[in-house]
Amino acid sequence: MTRGNSTRRPFREIGKPFAIRTVELIQALQLVSDSIKNIRTGEIRYLSVLSGQLRSLVAERSKKESPLLLEVAGKFDTSLAIYCMPGVDESDLPADLKQDIVLHVAGFPVSIERQHPAQRKMLLNDFLDQDLILFSGTCYTPRNVIEWYANKAGGAHYSSRIPDDFAQLMMLNIRSIKPVASLLVQIGESILAAGIKVLKSVVDLEIYALVAVPVQKPVCIKEVNYLFDFQYQGSRMQVSIVLDSRLTPSFLVTDLKGDCASVVSDRMIDWSEPRLIQAALLIEDDLSTTLELSVDDVRIGRCSVKSPLFVLSDPVDYEFCCNKAVDGQDQEIGFGVGEFVMIGREAGPEERANMLLYMSRKRTDPNLQVVSYSPRAFGVAKRGTKDLKMSGETKLMHVKDLLNRQ
Repeated sequence: MTRGNSTRRPFREIGKPFAIRTVELIQALQLVSDSIKNIRTGEIRYLSVLSGQLRSLVAERSKKESPLLLEVAGKFDTSLAIYCMPGVDESDLPADLKQDIVLHVAGFPVSIERQHPAQRKMLLNDFLDQDLILFSGTCYTPRNVIEWYANKAGGAHYSSRIPDDFAQLMMLNIRSIKPVASLLVQIGESILAAGIKVLKSVVDLEIYALVAVPVQKPVCIKEVNYLFDFQYQGSRMQVSIVLDSRLTPSFLVTDLKGDCASVVSDRMIDWSEPRLIQAALLIEDDLSTTLELSVDDVRIGRCSVKSPLFVLSDPVDYEFCCNKAVDGQDQEIGFGVGEFVMIGREAGPEERANMLLYMSRKRTDPNLQVVSYSPRAFGVAKRGTKDLKMSGETKLMHVKDLLNRQ
């Protein structure tokens, strides 16, 4: 966010009905992940849970509901692309063998990134309708496997909808391996990976803030002093960097459901010179959430939450305040900001290195200038804009003058 930037663009609206659907998506992905882990350890009964959740994620066809994953990905304009091998209809098996084949499975491995030269890129919805199984002369798609397995798990009312050939395929057991069950797990793994990719594209964020904090009057320092605060109107979502009564930083997050997590500095900070505060929130491959806090590229705090914390990573989606909470009172502390950058995704190693080099050079520049916020002064950027409006006494000044001010 930059001072005086009047750029405007649409923010993403999350009404209550869609918020509920987003929470349902997170819960469904957690159930898929848990089911796959249990099935891999021999708990076959979890196949019914897996198939039911996969149907709700990508194959729901009821009039009142739409597939959860496809709906949420569409809302956030996130592409659900995967890589898979050619299907059974493009097999290079000799023609004289094809007519005698009882079972042929193709299309795997399926992955989010290309792992084999022969893999082709396609949308997840197209993959679900690709012929990947040939059994007794009939082809079946991943959508068939998901829907019919879920129907069978639903009891007698549903199982009558399953074709006889597919029912035989489900019972097929080759050396203690059930091909359909194995395929369902592989399909589940690919859909889980796609779902995690959607979450990461919306949630992952990194913050880089170059800050100078002069000596404060003790009476002006509160238990919580906001440096930067993002709040989503009509929701509990909030992302904040604050200082405590000892002027040590913390990174605070409240997600869509109201779940909270925080990282508190494990040490005091020497504010006799400008400091680079780095904060990151990342969704991991096991659906846990990692929060990290660093100062001058030295990690001073880290925490892990077992479930994904859902917050939006684009600052334009929030109302933003500098030197106060969005819904809080004016603060009596003052500080300077040399640079503030929020990246709405996980930066790559090269990007992160370049950002750190840039910030390090700027932090050690003897001529560094900062925007100084005096006590009770603050900046506000309304939702949907990056235009930071100043209130109170703010000015551009040399960082040395700010830090030497008593």
